[in-house]
Amino acid sequence: MSLLLFQQAALQRNLISTNAQLTPDLVFRLVRDMPYRRASSRRAESIICEWRGTCSGKHYLLKNLFGELGYQTKLMICAHQFTLENSSHFPKLLRDALLEGPIPDVHNFIRLETDKSWMDVDATWPLSTQQLGMPVNTKFELGQNMKIACEPFEILEVPPNIDAQLFKEELIQKYCGMQIERRERFFEALSAWLNFVQKETSQ
Repeated sequence: MSLLLFQQAALQRNLISTNAQLTPDLVFRLVRDMPYRRASSRRAESIICEWRGTCSGKHYLLKNLFGELGYQTKLMICAHQFTLENSSHFPKLLRDALLEGPIPDVHNFIRLETDKSWMDVDATWPLSTQQLGMPVNTKFELGQNMKIACEPFEILEVPPNIDAQLFKEELIQKYCGMQIERRERFFEALSAWLNFVQKETSQ
């Protein structure tokens, strides 16, 4: 069901032709290039209809789409930190926020089973953000690991029999603790920056 809705939404936005075949490569690129911004919810329907998402929403959707294409996937989550060292390409407002210290975060991506092996797939950053220094994955090659959009220090598989978002929120509490509000402000500023630049370059 998600795949059909996704195809219809892409057609309405003139992102694909009427005879386009939804291959894993095309599905990945379409999800990757959705604007990096929170949708009203992380449900697949919301991400598709609003055509936007962050790492969780994009990868929850991508997991569903790959599943409908017949591929086995694992939803992954990792702990990492934004620091001055790994965020030097960010604008001054965001770098200033990091002067107080690293900002902890948890990040979603997926693993996709191929004939060769399991591969890491990360569709977080749109291609249009590559010019800003974001670690964009420009190619999809079955069996070839992609760059994870952060520097993880712990990686876990999200158990398949639990609510993925509740699991993530528990890990946010664990890893972010008293820094949760600071993390929220940072992500609001990050999304605003990315969307401002993307709008400017699309005009």
